[in-house]
Formats: sequence, structure tokens, C-alpha cells
Amino acid sequence: MNEDTLGDTVENQNIASDNAHVDQQIGVQHVDSVFHHATIYNITEGDTAERKHDVALAYLTGGVPRRAEAIFHELVFDGDQSTERIYYYVLAVLSERRFGDLTADLASNVHNAGKLCASLREDEWSRAHHVVRSLVELVRSHKGDRAFTAVTAFGGLPADRQDEISRHLSLLVSGAIEEQLEVERKHKVSTERFSRDREKRAWKFFEPDPVLPVRYQPRTSFTDIGDLRSAIIGGTVALPAFAGLFFGALDLPLWGGLAVLVAGCAVMVRYGIEHIGHMLYLAFRRDAERPADEPSVLTQADKLIERCFRDACPPGAQGWLQYAAGYRRLLQRRFNDQLRHDQNYSQTVKRLKWLFDWHARRVAQQWPAHPSQLRPEPAAPEGARAWRAVGVVLAVAGVVLLAAAHHWLVVPLAVGGHFVLLAVVKFFAARRTTQLLLDDADARFDEEMAEYHRWRDELSDRPDDGDMAHWLALDKAHLKAEAMRGGRIADRELVSYVVLNERTPWARRGAVSHGPPRYEAYLVTVILLTRHGAQSSRVYLDFVTGDVKNEDRNMFGYDRIASASLKVREKTFRRGLDQSERKVRNREFRLRLLDGSEILTISQRADVESDTEVDDETEQEQLAAVTSGIDAAIPILEAVAHRGRSWIDVENDRRTTWLRNWPD
Repeated sequence: MNEDTLGDTVENQNIASDNAHVDQQIGVQHVDSVFHHATIYNITEGDTAERKHDVALAYLTGGVPRRAEAIFHELVFDGDQSTERIYYYVLAVLSERRFGDLTADLASNVHNAGKLCASLREDEWSRAHHVVRSLVELVRSHKGDRAFTAVTAFGGLPADRQDEISRHLSLLVSGAIEEQLEVERKHKVSTERFSRDREKRAWKFFEPDPVLPVRYQPRTSFTDIGDLRSAIIGGTVALPAFAGLFFGALDLPLWGGLAVLVAGCAVMVRYGIEHIGHMLYLAFRRDAERPADEPSVLTQADKLIERCFRDACPPGAQGWLQYAAGYRRLLQRRFNDQLRHDQNYSQTVKRLKWLFDWHARRVAQQWPAHPSQLRPEPAAPEGARAWRAVGVVLAVAGVVLLAAAHHWLVVPLAVGGHFVLLAVVKFFAARRTTQLLLDDADARFDEEMAEYHRWRDELSDRPDDGDMAHWLALDKAHLKAEAMRGGRIADRELVSYVVLNERTPWARRGAVSHGPPRYEAYLVTVILLTRHGAQSSRVYLDFVTGDVKNEDRNMFGYDRIASASLKVREKTFRRGLDQSERKVRNREFRLRLLDGSEILTISQRADVESDTEVDDETEQEQLAAVTSGIDAAIPILEAVAHRGRSWIDVENDRRTTWLRNWPD
């Protein structure tokens, strides 16, 4: 593998305003990532309206509403409108936007889409669209007499439509209206976020598709030049001596001695092959499983195998790594040998993780027995040693009979024959050993194939990107509600809020083509901005299970906020001398108080790896920024940092502007 090459750092700083400034930072961090070759976000020239609709809906569900808005806008206003598309278009326009973000052009588009919807036949989608428009009008007008009608209509929608509206209008609908809608919801956030078998399925998104195992037999070499030379010399001596026996008297002692000698040699060869082959086989296995010294340079396969064994460590197992060292090194040698010339080495290694995990679990299941019991040593062939001894006795008896017949040629025959016989036994014993090792390889391959099929079946219900976005959106809503409950903040006191999420250190990443990155664990920060001050709540979210822990809460007045800053650093990134350079980016957001303390630090890395499969890292950065909440949070937090409590007046002015822009 080639070493990574990083170029010089380029740092840019932009001063935002008096107290707030925007810096920039970029870094490269190597993390485990899985890239799924799904096509849910892919549009090609000539795609049908139905295909474009599916992609736009995937973007909206996946938390990227601006891309969904662009596609739905084209469909709605270029002659492919339907009540369903109009409904989702309006949701996409309103999603992830506050009052001040709804410009006159956007308001006009929503109004025109409403006219188109009114011209079509009424159905469930047009009713859902009407509820969205009614809720927006209710927020805009503050007329309580309309609340009952709008909320009641919301309550009559299917649960899925309720979830969509609540999610995408969350920045516009708040306070008493939000409370009333929550009462009407058929799905409760606190329970719905565990829906769709989340705990059994979410972890599968971070597992790569398994690659087929390959039958493997270690290279063996049992040829000994010394044995071959001895056999030739011995044959040269024994053959003339054997022929010479027939130039003398062909009496009974001669024939008897020859018969006993040949019988003894046949028995020795027959059972010597079995016995020596078995001993060679055991010696080879023991040598293969004997712990070797750690290699000076660990390959990617070495590191992943070691990590899998660490993860498989039984609870309280002292000395686990030493216990499993022999088997682990055996695997490392095997896969370094197998993958040496793999053209897609890095991805193949990651896709073999299932196999490394399986081997590690097998060893862990045998703890604290010796790991060689995973492959029990076969018993020696029954009676082989005894029969070999019988053959030796018969051969000696034959030599004695020939010597008694006064055949002096028995001496060179016995000496030369000994070396020939030994070479023949060793040759065929080596072939038997090779066959035994092949049988081992076949048995191991069959077991690995069985596990491969089991693992494929296990991953068959892997969640798609929409499921991941659905769970994350509900997690955010739940954590916001919990932060308000924990801080005893009533809905009526809340002016605005932001929810930020970042990857926890070492969390694995999963993504689909042209989709945002997902992580198996997040640090989620909820900042609640009330009329009297701000409260931040930061928690660890285990995305796979939905568990939340380690809450860190801070409360502070607006006059204590000193700055809100965003740093981005760019670095040139190259994989080896023959690869083109790429620039990667690391964004870091900080919120500081006047006393210099940082109450919030959020890092967002590009997660570019040496084996990245992402076609466009810039696109990944943009999608990560959208789904992390940083882009939406920066304007409002900068306003808070710069203006203090008077930011509320600015927010009210933006709301007034929105009221003027929104058509009646």
C-alpha cells in the first residue's frame, strides 16, 4: 500500500462581525466507512418523471430538502404535476427553513403550487397539502379561531403524513400549536424513533457487503535434495546387488529370503507412508499455529484482523491477545498471502471483515481452552506404527535368511535399499500430507461458505438511507423535547432553537452514492434560545440502539456570549505518487463566552480515507454540512453572538418580512 501524502495547509479566515468571526479548517481523518452502491439518489439524462419523483422524495426523506426542492420544482412547474408532487414540493420548500429564509420568490412558488393543486381532483395528497398550508397560515396570522380547524384536519391525516409534516415544519410551527399537534399525532416521537426494528437493523447499515471467501491452502514444500541424492546413490548400489542374486544358486533359502524381504519392505512402505505423513501433517499444523514475531509493518488486513480479535475478547479474559496470538497470526499470514496482488485491496479487506469476525468469535467461544482445539488434531492411523515395526522385523529376517544362504550381495542390497526405501516413503508421505492439508482447506472453506450465506441472510433487511434519516430526525425531535423538559422551558418561551450533530470519535460511517454520511454514534447538541437566555444540552447518542447518555447542560445569558466562529482548513490529499491530488476539508464550529470558555465545539471532518469510494468529496462535505445542522445554525448563532438579546428583535423583523412576503 502507498503511504498517504499531505500537502501544505492552507488556512483562510473570514471575520463575520464585531464579536463573531468565521475561520476555516480542513483535515483528513481515517475512519472506518462503508459505501453502499445504491442508486436511490442517482438521476441520469432521460429518466422518467416517476424516477425523478423517487429521487426527490429520497432526498427529502434523507434530510437534503434543497435538492428535493429543485427536482420537485421542475416536475411541478414543467407539466408533470400531481397532488402528491405538489404536497412534497411545498414540504421541501418549507423544510429546514425559518421565517426569514422564506423569500418572496419562495412564497410565490408555494402559492402557485397551491393553485395547481386546487385545479386537480381532491385526494389524500391534496388534503395533506391543505393541512400544510393551513398550519403555515395559522402560524402567520396568530388567529386562534383557526387553530381548531387546522389541528383537527392534521389529526385526520394518516400517521405517515403527520410524521412528515411535523418533521419538515418543525422550524416554523412551535409553541401552543406544536403542543396541540403532538396530542393529535398517531405516532409518538419517543416510541416511533425505535420503529422499523431499529435495534435489530440499524447496525447493519455500517456493515459492508461480504465478499466471497476463497479456498486457501498454505504453500508447502517437503522436497529434500539430500533425500533425492541418497535415493539415487542407494539405487545405484542396490540394483546391481539385487540383480547379482540371480547369478548364483537359485535355492530355497534364496527364494525364502527374498519373499520375506519383499514382504517386509511392502509393509514398511504401506504403513510408513501413513505414519510419517501423519507426523508431517501434525508438524506443519503446529508450526503454522505457533505465534510468530509481530511484523515490523502492519498491513490493513493485519490491523483489521487484530481489531476483530480485540472486539471478540470474552468478558474478563486476561491475556486474551496472547492466547489468540497463534491463530490470529495464522489468519494474518493467510490473508496477506491471498490479497497480495488484489487490485482493489482496501475494499476487499473491508468486505472480508465478516470473515475475520467469524474466526475471532470461534476462538473466543473456546476460551479458556487452547485455540488449537478449533481444529482438533486427528488421531494417528490405527496400528500404523505397530505394522511398520512388523515390516522392519520381516525385512531384517529376509536379510538374515539371504545372508545365511551365503549371498554376500545382501550387504550392498540392504544398505542401498534402505536409502531407496526411506526416500520412497518420504515422497509418498509428503503427497499424503498435502492431501490432508487439502482436505483441511476444503472443510474450512465449506464452513466459511456456510457463514457467508448466513451473513448475507443476516444483512438482507439492512435499512436504507431513508430509514437512517427517519430515525435521526426523530432522535433530534426527541432530544429537543427532552432538553426543554429538563430545562423546564415551556413551548411559549422558546423563540428559536438549533440542533447540531457530529460524529463521535472512531464511530463508523455509512453512506450511499450521492447521499449524506451517517454515523453509528453522534454527539448531539441542542441549543434552546428563549426570551431570557440560552441553554445548551449536549448528549452522546448511540445511533444503533437509540440510547442517550452523558448529558452536559449549560445555561447562559445572551450578554455572556462573545463569539460564534467557523474554521475550515484545507489540505492537499494524495494517495501515492501516481495519484492525483485532492483537497479535503475539516470544519470546526465554536461558541465562546466572554470569560474565554468554550461552551460548544463541533468538528465536522470530511472522512476521506486512503480507500475512499466517494466519487465527489466536495459533494460529501456539502451533504454533511446540511445534515449536521451547522449551516442552519451559523446565521442565528452569529446573530446572537453579535447582537446579544436584541437578536430577538431582529428575529421578529425577519418574521414581519416573511408576513409581508407570504401571499394571502
